[in-house]
Amino acid sequence: MYELLGDGIFTVNGHKWKFQRRITSQLFQGKNFRSLIYESIIKESKAVLDILKKHADSGKPIDLQDLFHRFTMDTFGDMSFGVDFGCLTNPEKKSQFVTSFDYAQSALTKRFQNPLWRITEKFSERGRQLRKACNYIDNYVNNMINNHKSKLEDEKKNTTNLLTLFINSIDDDGKKFNDKELRDVVLNLILAGRDTTAQTLSWMMYLIMTNQSVEDPLLQEIDSILSAEMPIPSYDNSKLLKYITATFYETLRLYPIVPVNGKYCFKDNVLPNNTPVFAGEYVEYNLLVMGKDEKIWGEDAKQFNPKRFLNSEDGLRPNQFKFASFHAGPRTCLGQQFATLEATILVAMMFKEFKFKLVPGQKSPPEFREALTLPMKDPLMTEVSYRTKI
Repeated sequence: MYELLGDGIFTVNGHKWKFQRRITSQLFQGKNFRSLIYESIIKESKAVLDILKKHADSGKPIDLQDLFHRFTMDTFGDMSFGVDFGCLTNPEKKSQFVTSFDYAQSALTKRFQNPLWRITEKFSERGRQLRKACNYIDNYVNNMINNHKSKLEDEKKNTTNLLTLFINSIDDDGKKFNDKELRDVVLNLILAGRDTTAQTLSWMMYLIMTNQSVEDPLLQEIDSILSAEMPIPSYDNSKLLKYITATFYETLRLYPIVPVNGKYCFKDNVLPNNTPVFAGEYVEYNLLVMGKDEKIWGEDAKQFNPKRFLNSEDGLRPNQFKFASFHAGPRTCLGQQFATLEATILVAMMFKEFKFKLVPGQKSPPEFREALTLPMKDPLMTEVSYRTKI
């Protein structure tokens, strides 16, 4: 994966990981979260609604999975890099950067099934396309970084976003990030900020559309908080969307976006069940299996029931070692609150105005596509209509 992710936060350990995590955490704290992140979510959510209105008017179905990837890409680009990727403003066109990024992920994932990839990629068309995609990605991101640096120098002020924080940061040795390190940071953050939430939103919409018993209380909650006069959740009101939040978590329980995770043991240790693990050994866990385990979640583990996160003792703060979709311990996902806010606000705004129905004839449940995360193999084609025609 090094060609794509380099020495970013997902691939490094020790001091490098701690330093990148410390800087990234600054964006998700205090006024940065309430102003910058919330405003970006609202801005791009409005763009999503504009697209949905066109489909509701025309009657033309829309691929929600593609729409959500565009939404999260533009939201993350705006708040993290001060960049408009234009994914929502040009919904009929996929940017070359996004196409290259998607291809690189898919091609690199296939290496896990091919022990001879170092040889075969030198001569195969896939290898040639991968090198082409990575070259384009490198050039695009390097230009973005250089433009951002120039903008900071011209304005003589530091706009708060993730890229600015990394450009200005100095490590314990008094060194700044070089361009290669900044490039790695950017691509790791895009992977974290785009695919995970977009794919969770896709599975969430599929589950809502196929479970009327979930959609009804969801609509009741939305209508009790939003109105024609106030169709957009305020930052404070977004915290009241508890049923939508529970639906988001329940989706992640059944469809964890990073389904398999593993670590090499740094030193001899003992797991909580008294299993010894020795230095150099690999330990892996599978959230896709754990999420359906009756010993963990009860007899209804395979059922989609958002109320389990409202009725349980832990509620919307579940034990992170039981519900590990956002990881646990020191590596708990920094973007958990951001992803939850992004998903709940968008879903609330969508269902306040529109009704959604799966286009008949699609495979149900959808199949997984081979990737680092858990995307659907096929488009999530959906019919859109107005709840109340204005």
